[in-house]
Order: sequence, then C-alpha cells, then structure tokens
Amino acid sequence: MFESILKIFQRKRLAKFASNVPTGLLPLSDISSVNVVIDVEEPGFDKLKDDILAWGKQVGLKVNIYFFDFRKISKDELLLTSIQTTIIKKELDWIGMPEFSKIGNLLYEQSDLFISMVDNGDFPIEFLSKCAKARFKIGRCGFPGHSYDMVISGNPTEDLRSDARHIFAAIKEFLTKIR
Repeated sequence: MFESILKIFQRKRLAKFASNVPTGLLPLSDISSVNVVIDVEEPGFDKLKDDILAWGKQVGLKVNIYFFDFRKISKDELLLTSIQTTIIKKELDWIGMPEFSKIGNLLYEQSDLFISMVDNGDFPIEFLSKCAKARFKIGRCGFPGHSYDMVISGNPTEDLRSDARHIFAAIKEFLTKIR
C-alpha cells in the first residue's frame, strides 16, 4: 500500500519539475557546460572524478560534479567530497527527492550535457535525470519515459560498478565521433 502511494507522489513531483528542454545528440563543439553525477560508493570514484575534470579541462568545458553519498556515516567520520555538492541520504525527503539547496543549480541552470555515472534506477537519480535542464543526457541505467538520449552500461557478465572509468572513456570516445 505504502509503495503505491509513494509512486503516486513521485510521479507528481516528476511531472511538476520535469525538464521541457528539447534533448538530442550534440557534437562536442556545441557543448560548453557539463553536469555530472557520481556515486561515492563507486569503486575508484576519486579517480573517475579526476578523469572527468581532466577531460573537461582538456576540451575546454565548464564541469560541475555532484555526488551521491548514501553510505552510513558515523558522527566522527567526514564526507569524502564537498558538502555543497554532495547529496546524502538524510537530505532526501520521504519520497526520495533531494533538497533543493543541493540540486537547485542542476535543475534551474541550463547546461549542454548531463552525465549520470550512477548505475542504479533509484528515485533520486531518476528525478535528477528527468528534471535536469540539459540539451543532451547520458546515463548508465535507463528509466521509463526515456530520460536519456544515450545509455551506456557495462558488460552484463561483470560487476557494473567496476566499469565506471571504462564507461566514461566510452562516453568520451562517443562524444568525439558525433558530428
């Protein structure tokens, strides 16, 4: 019962904030700003973050990185990332929507490219992917309603979490081929 009520409220929230920006494949020459979402629980997320920032600097893009950190953190343990750009579990409301103080820039500022390096279909990433005002969206896990223009996943016979850097490399390679 609770699950069906939760889904109703999630659908209403998505309908209220869904992006109306037309999306599609864009050549790298038409991209100047990128928003990326990374899961802190991803093995080697810090190397993935460095890869993304280095790529942005190399091709001249403004890159903003947001983090999901849903680990159980003890009181004396510190976050691994900036508090301004990290969404933690206790900042989700009862339906799973992140606080606007963390995602406002992602939702209200139009960007050229949105990349989700999160490999799950949970509501927080579904909300961000469907509501981000980007002209081109790339993700690792598809959602009903086709929120991404391109979905790149890892090898289904291997652990997808171990492939994040390989998947990002594939995304970079694909972006250079779009004309």
